[in-house]
Amino acid sequence: MVGGITTNLLFSVFETWLVTEHRRRGFAEEKLETILRDSVIASNLAAIVSGWIAHVLAAKYGPVGPFEGAVTCTAIALVLVAAAWTENYGSESPGTKSIRSYMGDALNTIVSDSQISRIGIIQGLTEGSLQTFVFLWSPALRHFATKAPMGVLGLDENGEPAYGLIFGAFMACGVVGGFSEHLARKAVTWCVTPPDADETDDTIAEVEGEGKVCPVAIELLASISYFICAGLLFIPSILSEDSPYSFSIALVAFLVYEFMIGLYMPCEGVIRSIYMPTASRCSLVTMLRVVVNVAVALGVVSTNFIPFSTAFASVSSLMVISASLQLSLVSGKKWRLFIDRLRTFGRKAQ
Repeated sequence: MVGGITTNLLFSVFETWLVTEHRRRGFAEEKLETILRDSVIASNLAAIVSGWIAHVLAAKYGPVGPFEGAVTCTAIALVLVAAAWTENYGSESPGTKSIRSYMGDALNTIVSDSQISRIGIIQGLTEGSLQTFVFLWSPALRHFATKAPMGVLGLDENGEPAYGLIFGAFMACGVVGGFSEHLARKAVTWCVTPPDADETDDTIAEVEGEGKVCPVAIELLASISYFICAGLLFIPSILSEDSPYSFSIALVAFLVYEFMIGLYMPCEGVIRSIYMPTASRCSLVTMLRVVVNVAVALGVVSTNFIPFSTAFASVSSLMVISASLQLSLVSGKKWRLFIDRLRTFGRKAQ
């Protein structure tokens, strides 16, 4: 129960505080995207370092070593937040509303705004898929490793998956994905922006907390990423159990999936900034994470009753649903503009 509470805080408080504090201090709005992207990169780098530290602590102090290290890191974070953070509020009148009022306003916003509801479902399903993947990847690789030849990249000297190295590789791929997000968004923005577009064009929006962005480019990039993730997560369900190449194919698919996570996570932060009001963002994110908790619980429980191949197929279907819902946020006019731009590019290529 405590873990559920703290996880909701982890995925809502820090981002909400950052966005509000960024605007309160009058920093350049267009820099917020960079901060959100860099936070994904820093998180993955921290995971790589944490994995190495956990390995050292386990070797020196036994199984309790990593837990003691986690307690130490949490205590350091507590001191830093208490000493360096200032309180901020989504509105200009702090303390005038109860927690029930904040949560009630958030619920009314979710019910009355279908776009926010869809975003909550989308990002809940993608996060739920990721958390379920955390429980699936190691047994899947261990299963495929039984038929893999010795010396294959990713196996240790005993023929078992090198879990520590693989986890570090996952995080490294996430870092590369985070660095690539800006280039990918520029490419998609070029595809959906008319050549003569200016600041008054309706394809460019002034977003609170973000500055000038192209919403359709962000939405399309997220949708494309979700579809690719769906295909990657489906691969383990169709691999042959007797093939000596299944381990390597599954490992590559998982690495690319982690790259895509690093790519789409900054987009999700910007999408939240586009559609969710600052005054109730923390409450909205907290309530919508119920979808994540339900998806993860169902996914983890299902792994006890169904083969991992079926579980991967189910997670893949969740990503397809997420991509489809994300595409539903793109208006017909924006779709026509995107198609016309692709046709123009095709004619020039010929």
